[in-house]
Amino acid sequence: MRISTFGALALAGSAAPAWAAPCSSPFVKGDVFASVGSETVDVFTPTGVSVCSLNDGTSAEFTTGSGFDKAGNFYVTNFGGAGVAKFNNSGGLVAGTFMAPGAQRTPESFSPISVGPFSGSSFVGGPGGAAIDQYDTATGALIKSFSVEGGNGTSGTDWVDLGLDGHTILYDGEGTIIRTFDLATDTQGPDFATAPNRSVFALRVVPDGAFKGDVLAADSSDAIMFDSSGALIKTYTLPSNGGQDFSLNLDPNGVDFWTGDSVSGLVWEVNIATGAIEEQFNTGHAGTFFGLSVFGEITSGGGGMPTVPEPSTWAMMLLGFAGLGFVAYRKRGVKAKLSAA
Repeated sequence: MRISTFGALALAGSAAPAWAAPCSSPFVKGDVFASVGSETVDVFTPTGVSVCSLNDGTSAEFTTGSGFDKAGNFYVTNFGGAGVAKFNNSGGLVAGTFMAPGAQRTPESFSPISVGPFSGSSFVGGPGGAAIDQYDTATGALIKSFSVEGGNGTSGTDWVDLGLDGHTILYDGEGTIIRTFDLATDTQGPDFATAPNRSVFALRVVPDGAFKGDVLAADSSDAIMFDSSGALIKTYTLPSNGGQDFSLNLDPNGVDFWTGDSVSGLVWEVNIATGAIEEQFNTGHAGTFFGLSVFGEITSGGGGMPTVPEPSTWAMMLLGFAGLGFVAYRKRGVKAKLSAA
C-alpha cells in the first residue's frame, strides 16, 4: 500500500455519511464493505446509505483487503502486526487477530478459497516481503508461506487472486507488472501482464460468464481489464477519480464490479461490458480508504456467496403467498444471463 502524497482534496460525489452504529444484524447481499482505517470497516447499501460499522479493536492504523467465507463470515487485513481479523456474519467480532502474520508481515490482501485443491484455505499477500501466506480459513492457522519473486513497486505481493485453474495465483507489488506463481508445484510462473499506468493495485479474475478468465484491476487513474492471455482490452473511466483507484471486487449480479479511490474516498459500481457507472458514492474517508468487498461477491476461489436469500427475496416470497403479485428487488440486475466464454 502506498499512502497518497496528493494532499487533501475536496470530497467529490455525495456528502460524507453520518456515523454508523456497530453491526449487529445479518449481512445483506450486495452491501459494500469499505476498509476505512483506524481498525474500522464501514458498511453501506449499494446506493451509499450508511448501514453499520465494524471495529476489530486492534488499534491498526489501516484496514485493507477483505473477503467472506462460505458461511458469510467476514475477514479484513490490518496493515501491520495485527494480521487478519474475523467477524461472524452478523458483525460480531470473533478475533481481532484471527490469522497472525506469517512471512508476510504486513498483510494487505485476502483471498478465501472454497473450491478446487486449495479449498478451505485463504491466501494473504502484502508488501512486507516476497511471500504469499496460506492459512486454514476455519482455524486461522498458518499452513505454508510461499516464497515468490517480488512484484515491482513494493517488491512484495500486495494484491493476490487465484486463477481459474485452481492452482495459479496472480499477484502484483503495486507496480506495473502482474506476476504468477504455481501453488501446486511451488514454482514461479511467467508474468501475466503489464499495466499501462503507474501502479496496479487490487485485481480480480472473472470466474464465469461472457468475460470468464479475464482479469479486472484497479490501475491508479482508471480501472482496466485484461483478457486471459494478458492483453489489455478495456479501460474504465471513473468520474472524479483522485488518481489512486485502489480497491476492486465483483458484484453478486455477475454484470458489474465495484472499485474505489483512496485519494477521494469515492466508490463506483461499473458495468463490465459497457463501462457505465451504475452507482457512485463517497465513503467519507479520503486518504484512508484502502479496501472494498461486497457481500455475496463473486470470486474465482468460490468463496463469498451467502447461503441465505437477501431480505428482498424473503419479501417476494411472502407477497407471493398473499397473492399480491410481485415486488421489485432493491438491487437491479440480481441475475444476469451471460453466455459462457
